[in-house]
Formats: sequence, C-alpha cells, structure tokens
Amino acid sequence: MKVRKRFLKPLAILMAVCMAIQMATTVIAEDEVITEIVVEGIDCCQKEQLIINAINGDDSEFQGIAPMSILCIFGHSMAQGTAIETNHRFWAAAPRCRQTTYRVNYCTRSSCNYATMTQLGQVRISCCS
Repeated sequence: MKVRKRFLKPLAILMAVCMAIQMATTVIAEDEVITEIVVEGIDCCQKEQLIINAINGDDSEFQGIAPMSILCIFGHSMAQGTAIETNHRFWAAAPRCRQTTYRVNYCTRSSCNYATMTQLGQVRISCCS
C-alpha cells in the first residue's frame, strides 16, 4: 500500500503540471473576420476607393465642409450612392454575419473629395457557416 502511494502521488503531481503547461500554451483558433464592401451608384473609381477606405477606417481623404476645388467655391455638385459593408464571421453564434448599409452623399467634381456618410441600418444576417 505504501509503495503504491509513493508511486501515485508523484505521478498525479506530474500529470497536473503537464496539464497546466498544456493549458497555458493552448491557442484557441478563432475565425478571422472578413470584411466585404460593395459600393453602388457611384461612377468614379477614385471616389469608390475613398469610400472603401473610410469604411475600413483607413486614413480618409474625405474633407469636411471646406471646398477642395476651385469649381466648388459656390457649392458642391452633389450625388448620392450606397455602400454596403458585410462582416463575415463577426459573431460566434448563428447568424454570424453583420451587414451595415450607408448612404453616401458626395461631390461629383473630379478634384473634390467632399462626402458625407450616413449609416442607414445594421442587421445580423446568416451567410457563413
């Protein structure tokens, strides 16, 4: 009986230490969030890229109220478009994806980067497994 206790106690301690080390080094693999942006109703590729950069949070070149072009000194030539941002695998439980819709008002003049974005809605959709 004493021999068995002398053998089992160090074995139990060794197993506990091994499990603690394994738990400390285990990395939980989470799905990476993938963002997809669709811009509709905007004719200029440069303006589309500026909108995509603004949604992604990159340094945006969009300017506020001040006109950026001499052509806009008396006002902007405004047009309207829509941007839809879909974040895949955003939540852990189904439905997993988030879709955000923006209304984009922008100046159509070539050298003006004036635009305003208004969030119209945000819904939870199921598009990923």
